[in-house]
Amino acid sequence: MIPGFKLKAIVCPTDFSEEASKAVQFAAGIAGLDPECVLYLLHVVKPVYVPVGDISGASEIIVEKNDREIRNSRERLERLASEFRKDGIQTHVSVKTGDPVISILGFAEEYKADMIVMGNRKHGFKKGILLGSVSERVSANSPVSVLIVR
Repeated sequence: MIPGFKLKAIVCPTDFSEEASKAVQFAAGIAGLDPECVLYLLHVVKPVYVPVGDISGASEIIVEKNDREIRNSRERLERLASEFRKDGIQTHVSVKTGDPVISILGFAEEYKADMIVMGNRKHGFKKGILLGSVSERVSANSPVSVLIVR
């Protein structure tokens, strides 16, 4: 660590991919260096939208699917967090619904993150050229340092 510089809060978003799992472990390693540092694990669920006024009952199915995904994601995060807590790492979990980039940046601002640690999945040249990856967009728009783990 840099003398006089302390990380108080690290936000680590995860989509539960292999790349994100590496980032979570890396973030936990950094947070574990200082007992005062808090690791915030975050998962963002992209909402599924249906047209308003759909009489097929699709909106109820979508809401149920979102609720189930939120519940499952929270359980997965809590399992991760319990392992880190056993090692003395202060860990909090959160599941948000919305656009991943906006949610991650808003969460980092809300919890006054000193750093965001995240994985990077390569989706290929064509998709990357059109959309950019979540990690690239977070990095480009973040007011705090972003560490991308490969």
